[in-house]
Amino acid sequence: MERFALRSDVTDIVDQFNVWKVRNCMANRFNIAPRQAVSIIMSDRLRQRTIDSARWGLYPFWAKESVNADGERVESKRYFYRMLKSQRCIVPCTGFFGWKPDGVERDPRAMHIVVDRQPLFGMAGIYDIWVNPQGVEERAFTILTVPASGPMAAWQPRLPVVLDAEAVEDWLNPDITDFAQVRTYVQPLEPFQLRSYPVTNAVNDEGYEAPDCTLELNLGTI
Repeated sequence: MERFALRSDVTDIVDQFNVWKVRNCMANRFNIAPRQAVSIIMSDRLRQRTIDSARWGLYPFWAKESVNADGERVESKRYFYRMLKSQRCIVPCTGFFGWKPDGVERDPRAMHIVVDRQPLFGMAGIYDIWVNPQGVEERAFTILTVPASGPMAAWQPRLPVVLDAEAVEDWLNPDITDFAQVRTYVQPLEPFQLRSYPVTNAVNDEGYEAPDCTLELNLGTI
């Protein structure tokens, strides 16, 4: 999962996720790509629920970067252990993108995937934090993904972990330091909970960000 959108105002995000402190909230984004600064929700050092910016993509030693982490194997990597214990975050989202070959167009068609009856939802993430040589605090995060099921799995093999309201509370609870207590939330949505529709292939360009990125196209059956 390498693209998503956040078509919500700051007030909507704050209200839905019970944010206490807003440091930096970049709302109304239409084509968010890896390596960009993104708003995440976390519990800060004062145990206050805070929204701030972070780079999408961690720097694990075995890869150039980690935009997504396999939810079913994340516990097996020691690099993630500290983050799973005390540096979990929520990534606000209104929909994410996939690419579906249709046999007619030369290039796969960009598809926007939304969650039924959840215009704004939270994806499960973990983040790292450090102080750079200039003395500035920096953050980077990755999004947990799980295998898709149903017809969508044929062209979108993995999906982000989407958390309901109860799961969000537990995921952000600083008193829960045993990942086993929240592991049950790391699972895919059922196929009937998702809807996908075709959108402009301009989203292939990570520099393109306009409202039409999530506008449904009338292309017939895709």
